[in-house]
Amino acid sequence: MFRGPAIALMLTAGLCAGQSPFEARWKFLTQSLSKADLYRLLWDVPKGGDIHNHHEYSVPMTFWLERAAKGDYQTRVRPGCGETLPWTVLRSDSVAALPACAQRDFAPMRALTAAQRRAWLAAITLSEREAGKATSKDEFFERAVPRLGDLERDPQLIADALVVAQQQLQSENALYLETQADPRSFPGLSADQGAEVLRLRLAQPDSIATGVAVRMQVSTLRFGARAEADLRDGFAFVSRNMDLWRGVNLVGREDNPAGAPARFAATLRGLRAEYPQVNLSLHAGESANADSNVTDTISLGASRIGHGINARLDPKAMELLRTGRYMIEVCLMSNRALGYVPDLKRHPLPYYLRQGIPVSLNTDDRGILRSNLTDEYFAAVTQFNLTWDEVVRIGRWSLEYSFAEPELKRQLLVRYEQNVLAFERKYAAPDWKHRLAEVPEPRRNAAGPP
Repeated sequence: MFRGPAIALMLTAGLCAGQSPFEARWKFLTQSLSKADLYRLLWDVPKGGDIHNHHEYSVPMTFWLERAAKGDYQTRVRPGCGETLPWTVLRSDSVAALPACAQRDFAPMRALTAAQRRAWLAAITLSEREAGKATSKDEFFERAVPRLGDLERDPQLIADALVVAQQQLQSENALYLETQADPRSFPGLSADQGAEVLRLRLAQPDSIATGVAVRMQVSTLRFGARAEADLRDGFAFVSRNMDLWRGVNLVGREDNPAGAPARFAATLRGLRAEYPQVNLSLHAGESANADSNVTDTISLGASRIGHGINARLDPKAMELLRTGRYMIEVCLMSNRALGYVPDLKRHPLPYYLRQGIPVSLNTDDRGILRSNLTDEYFAAVTQFNLTWDEVVRIGRWSLEYSFAEPELKRQLLVRYEQNVLAFERKYAAPDWKHRLAEVPEPRRNAAGPP
């Protein structure tokens, strides 16, 4: 684990010598500001990275709507024959391959009426009415996510969306994006050719200008029939493209027993031996019910746990997590919206954090959930009364436990500590109210706080 430079930086900033001098000011700010001003303050708070992020579902759904309208895409606008989910987007050649009666249910994206555009957006985002209910997981996994359809297989759109994601994080004072973006399914391109499309896009001036570094993972649907073969292919791909791709992830609903971690024990044992440089971060513990998935996932070689909600219910998992060798990627807005933790006051984040278990705050699927990274910080600060030291530590951990290569990680940690010190000076100054008023208007989303 990358630790030496980070510890040196903490010493330089005076954060290892006890409570930060800024702590009293932070307490005053968080207890005296209105919700709107606190949200603005947290928008300005230095953030490390968003490292649990599903790329296609993390940019605004309006991006996909507008870009689809400029391309040769159609969507199913009415019920009829066939099995295609209403509002799914397909290329025109994919529509032409459907039965004739099903083709009549589709309309070009560029020809949608204003009402149809609103209906499409409503179908691909999780509404406040749906969020937190027992059925919200079904709405998300079974209906909202599949509707992007062929848009997810357009390499140029995926590449352009990466820059949108960078710009989102830049506006929230974050430095690093580690997203799950998989170029292995672009039609007509090999995996490495697809990777080159994304690589070239990230070399363009508008991407570089954000100052947000990007590294990626590929992902395997854990309950798929060919999951083991896909894992092997994913490890091989990452090993060839480690300039940008740094790890592999298992994704998908954990309530499907076909994707249990134990299924992949033999496969991952061999892959870890063959590709020791490829990192592993697996979804585990995204459940309110007790199981051994977090313990089993750590035994597979994962250094990070996606969600980890139910780890607190497994003594073996907690014992492992307390060693500090493993991180939990916390996604508060997602956990609330999908009904895993409908009441955030009951979220285990503070239980983990205050036992010294490394955690980070992440957006998961901010486009579908209509949330952002500041929403995560706002919820954590207001629900759990985070100290300034805890806020800084969470941001630092997101970089320390990232899969970025050592030199990039060092650079990001230096920038982060500089940003923290600048924030402290800014809001300890006599004119802090004026400085707060100068923060650009936060880009709030309908489903997020306050």
